[in-house]
Amino acid sequence: MNTLLSSAQEAAKAQYTAFAVEHIAPIAKALDERKVNFSEFWSKVGHASLLGLSVPKEYGGHSLPFMNAVLLTEAFSEYEPGTSLSLASHIAVSEVLGKYGTAAQKSRYLPLLARGETLGTLAIAEEQAGSDFKAVGSKVVSEGGKLLLTGKKLWVVNADIASTCLVLALNEADELGLYFVDLAPASTLEISADRPKLGLRSASTNNVQFTNHPLHAEALLGGGEGDGAEKQMQFALDIAKTLIAAGALGLTESSLVLASEHARKREQFGAPIAQLQAIQWKLADISTEMRAARLMTYRAAWAKDEGIADFRKDAAMCKALATKVARVQSAEALQVLGAIGLTTDHPLERFYRDAKVMEIAEETSEIQKQLIANELGVTK
Repeated sequence: MNTLLSSAQEAAKAQYTAFAVEHIAPIAKALDERKVNFSEFWSKVGHASLLGLSVPKEYGGHSLPFMNAVLLTEAFSEYEPGTSLSLASHIAVSEVLGKYGTAAQKSRYLPLLARGETLGTLAIAEEQAGSDFKAVGSKVVSEGGKLLLTGKKLWVVNADIASTCLVLALNEADELGLYFVDLAPASTLEISADRPKLGLRSASTNNVQFTNHPLHAEALLGGGEGDGAEKQMQFALDIAKTLIAAGALGLTESSLVLASEHARKREQFGAPIAQLQAIQWKLADISTEMRAARLMTYRAAWAKDEGIADFRKDAAMCKALATKVARVQSAEALQVLGAIGLTTDHPLERFYRDAKVMEIAEETSEIQKQLIANELGVTK
């Protein structure tokens, strides 16, 4: 298998990086500190036609492979890793809608997602339902000919800047389903302020309370036909975790660049510290482990694009590996910088925080290992 990107993919990645250099790098710290209007930022990304890369052309997208979404996320995360969390949610919604949605649902929502008029939002977690999404208590009931949703969702990414959300809930027969929900201001809907967190701070995470919130008559993803909610959820999460892995790659790449630049410039005992074997080995380890994580992440993207059954296992593997590499190696890069890397003015302080959150967001590393074991058949 050719493990190198094609010339078209290399050109696309260069395009995404150029956008990030111009529009993200100058405001990266402000994004992390929530001093930039995030809705306006994503609107700019949408106007650049970057939010519908894998959406079919007939719905306003570019019909590009999922690999392009991975390359976009990696490029953005070199400057602000928090964007990976927002992209993971948005693209997961677009992908699961494209795969399982009815013709009417695709026509209604995919053009909005592709243009960035709304960001994709997944509402899954609850107080008693995290990775165990079968334990959700949110409920959709039929009353007076209308569908009404009641329940509280936690850690909903993009909720305060989106207008449409996919919510995991039970119907009256206690069957799980993903439902399209309008997030327009209403007395039946309450969205909390952004929840402060250790890292990936630029991505908003909100609690959302629904109280007899009205849904469209055809709100159920897929209309109840075909694969059920469990497969739909698994697919959406596989997309999201692959994109978080891509974000971890971007973070690690920048960590390596920053550590290498510092090692060449910083002099101690009459010579640059890059001449010290201890520093050289740290940089070599960062580079080697990052390359391994990149190959694993790209393999997951290829598996998805080729429709290979291993996609689920590859997604779990790349998420577990790439986020661990980001955490461990951003710490090693920070060690190379010493005290300079500890200041909040330096990007590595932010990257170190972000890397830890990546190991938890979109299902923890422990869940990934359990999924891998399940795929191996050793748990049966």
